[in-house]
Amino acid sequence: MPSSSRVAVRLRLEDAVALAFFLLTMGLRLFIKGFGSVTLSPADVLVIIPAMTFLLTKEFVHYFVMSARHATERSSASLRSFIRPYWEIFRDWSPFLVILLMYYSLWGDATHLLVTRDRDAELIEWDQRLFGCQASVALQPFVTPPLTAWMELAYVFHIFNIPIVACFIYVWRSREHFREMMSGVLVVTFFGLIGYLLVPAIGPLYTLRDQYTVPLRVPLEVVNRQIEFMDYARIKRDVFPSLHVGISFVVWLYAYRNSRRLFWILAPLVLSLFVSTVYLRYHYLVDVVAGLLLAPLCFFLANWLFLKFGEVRFTLALPEALAQRTAGWGWFQPQAVVEENPKERP
Repeated sequence: MPSSSRVAVRLRLEDAVALAFFLLTMGLRLFIKGFGSVTLSPADVLVIIPAMTFLLTKEFVHYFVMSARHATERSSASLRSFIRPYWEIFRDWSPFLVILLMYYSLWGDATHLLVTRDRDAELIEWDQRLFGCQASVALQPFVTPPLTAWMELAYVFHIFNIPIVACFIYVWRSREHFREMMSGVLVVTFFGLIGYLLVPAIGPLYTLRDQYTVPLRVPLEVVNRQIEFMDYARIKRDVFPSLHVGISFVVWLYAYRNSRRLFWILAPLVLSLFVSTVYLRYHYLVDVVAGLLLAPLCFFLANWLFLKFGEVRFTLALPEALAQRTAGWGWFQPQAVVEENPKERP
């Protein structure tokens, strides 16, 4: 195998999508703030830099763990054989952590990176022109404590919807189907967060507060505490498009693709979730429509990308001595070998 200082790095599609997002946001910071006067924000230090390090290091560890290079060494082979199944599970499910890191990379004023003022006024105007009203205000005659409790349950179901469908696919379908779903969730998250950068907004709960005459109360105090926690845990400008709608819709489409029964079981909660985003005054109606349009586009795009690029490869320059030592590990491959098989699937 020829040695070369230019090697190809292989990443799963889902990791490549996340890495592209972090590189894009970091590049925008450098470009907009200027390379000579960059000050790292808490999001940079605590989220973006660790996330990029995690994504690259994870694949390095994977190919070291899976390598058979030292199979003749009994202790090493035994340790790797023990680690491998647990490592594969961690690697498969790590996109859940990555999605959280992508979301919280926009903590603070990061959503004002490109557009420096909130666009709520424009979203309110779109709602008025397209639908003739502000939907969250128009729903007030239907507000009751029991309905509010159900809507809160549906809204929080977003947290459980993804792992429920993911666990079903992971256990009852192939790993390829599971990775396909993870890729879909990463792709819709990518474009949704770009939407937050292009159209930063805080939502009707704050901008239309004076128009609400019916409070959102629920019978159980524990639900009120949950509402307070959700308000604290979310970033402040996560309105357009609604990723609650976008991600839940994408996951629901993968449920349909893998199990019609699971699809219909989830239908009441998923459909209620769509309504809850407006009922609970987190989103304008145009945000929901944007999420509903974005989801199927990302679903088909992710499936096409996964079929064509289940594994993404790019070149990286390394010192020749290091390239020679790592050439047999599987993560790093000489560029000439990769060019001979550019469409090889994992």
